[in-house]
Formats: sequence, C-alpha cells, structure tokens
Amino acid sequence: MRHSLFVYDDDDRLVEEIAPFLLSGLVGGEPVVVVLDRRKWERLARALGAHADRVLHVERDAFYTRPEAAVAGYDATLRRFVRAGASAIRVFGELPRCETDADRDRWLTYEAILNRAFVHQPVWVVCGYDTREVSGPLLDGALDTHPELLANDWDVSPHYHEPEDVVRSRTPTPASLPDLRTLPVPRDARAFRRALSAQLEAAGVPRPEAWSMLVAAEEVLANAERHGGGAPKVRVGRVDDRFVCEISDHGPGIGDPLAGFLPPRPGHVSGAGLWVARQLTTQLELVPSQTGATVRLSV
Repeated sequence: MRHSLFVYDDDDRLVEEIAPFLLSGLVGGEPVVVVLDRRKWERLARALGAHADRVLHVERDAFYTRPEAAVAGYDATLRRFVRAGASAIRVFGELPRCETDADRDRWLTYEAILNRAFVHQPVWVVCGYDTREVSGPLLDGALDTHPELLANDWDVSPHYHEPEDVVRSRTPTPASLPDLRTLPVPRDARAFRRALSAQLEAAGVPRPEAWSMLVAAEEVLANAERHGGGAPKVRVGRVDDRFVCEISDHGPGIGDPLAGFLPPRPGHVSGAGLWVARQLTTQLELVPSQTGATVRLSV
C-alpha cells in the first residue's frame, strides 16, 4: 500500500495533479476509485474525458459516515477488485468536513488506521486536503498520518507518526459510568441473549439497533470468556440517548489501540469479534481498567 497526502488550494491545481494520477492508472488497466463531492468530481471527469466512465465515483458525504464504515467500505471494494484479478488499484478521496475537534480527531484516527488496514493490498491511496475547506489543526494532523506527500514529487514525509501512536493520542479516555446496572451473566448464550434483549426492550431501543447490540455483545462476551481469565461482568443502561452495554473480564487486557479497527484477513480469525462489534454499534470504547479488559458498546 501507498498512502499519500496531496494539499491544494484551488480546483485547477486539483485537476493538474490528480487527473494525470487517475489517467495513468486507467491507461494501465488499474481499477480507479474516486470518493469526492459531485462538483469536484465533475471537474476531474471533464479532464479525463471518455476515460471517466471507467472510474468508480462514490459521493463523499454518503461514503464517509463514520470511520468504521469507511474502512469496511474500502475493504469490500478492494477485495472485490483483487478477486477480479487486479494487481494494482488507485484511489483518490477527500474526508468530509470536520466541524468540531471530535470530528477532526475521529477522522485523523481513521487516516492513521488505513496504514495498517490495507498494508497487504495492492493499492495507492491519495488523500486530498483542500485548504479552502480544511482547518490548520486538521492539516497538521494529516502530515502525521500519511507516509508520503506531494511536494516537487511524491516524497517520504518527515512528519509521519506510527498509527498506534496517533490513535492513542487522539482517542479520548472514556468517561466513568457509575450508574450502569449489573446484568447477571447466564452461562448459556441463549439465556444471555434473552436477558440482554429484555433490557433493550425495557429501554425502548428500536429493533434494528437492539439486534445490532445483541450480536455485538455476544461477540465481545465470547472473547471475554475465551481470553478473559474468569467469569465476565456485564453492566447495562441508558446514558442520555444511548443504550450502553459494558463487558469486563480478568484477562491480560487489550493493549492494541487498533483492536477491532482492522478488517479480518482470510485465514486470520484474531480480532474478528471486535471488528464485528465495531461495525454493528454506534461506538465501541476500550475502557482503561486496573485488571483485565473492559469493552463498552453503545447504540
């Protein structure tokens, strides 16, 4: 994988640099994906001419809804192209607008995760940062998350930081939730599902979100029972407009800040449970604990 940063300040500069990048891939028979808003895509499409019909264009704001979904979306697309025989793929994309510090940290964390998520894929991802839309702090963070940037040529970035360090530094410490209720954990998986389902129903959680929580919680509970060194503890309850399920164990803990963010690879089952849980819930947090691991799920 190559993951590159392109900073620009007007549409002409965008077309000047990115149209040749895309065209080179198309002429070479590579699948090309562009995740961009409609106006900018139309500028690029005009420059590509008849070749534009071979580009998979995805509307930016429809694709970048949350980082976990974006990683999964790219993973599915890249796997599909590789199964079809692609030995090289090109992607150009731009993040959604980040209106808050939390948005900025969430999407910069995503940029860092890409460097691990697709290290085994034959893809060159170029990320555009338009200074007319991007704040200074976001651009500074982008320098930390891209191993390569466009200056006079595609050069190694001297600002790059390891993904694990970026994710740790930009992930807020989860707040304490002392008012959650302890849910007795039946030894039987079906009984656990019934008990949690009753809590979700009593809290008025809509059926689709309740189903997602049930599946996610079962995945996390299975991990806790397999690796957790004893009977897990489960706490549940409403927190503002969210339903929260917190599962704690007595195992070695989860030291990897990327846990559950990386798509499972064929033949590798490690991390698949947390990946599924992240995909199904609104938020999955790794809560610091003196002993063991605590995973907090929210829908």
